[in-house]
Amino acid sequence: MTGTVSLTIKIDPALKETLKSFAIEHNTTLSDEVCQRLQSSLGTSQPPAIDSQHTEEHSESEEASLQLTSSELKQIRALLKKQKKKK
Repeated sequence: MTGTVSLTIKIDPALKETLKSFAIEHNTTLSDEVCQRLQSSLGTSQPPAIDSQHTEEHSESEEASLQLTSSELKQIRALLKKQKKKK
């Protein structure tokens, strides 16, 4: 974060642990988690954070192994068709 200032506050230790667990879950820092929650509660908008998880590039051979086979596609189509009929 650029252009930030330090703020020291006193909070319940259990609340701090809860915030820490949310920060870990969201793969962010405790400071960023608290700032995002404060901005959200105050109604100020902030552009959404970019999710950079699972964005690594694959080689062509890896991509080929990640593609579905024709039998897998058939199974998926059959499942989708069943779900559509249930509605």
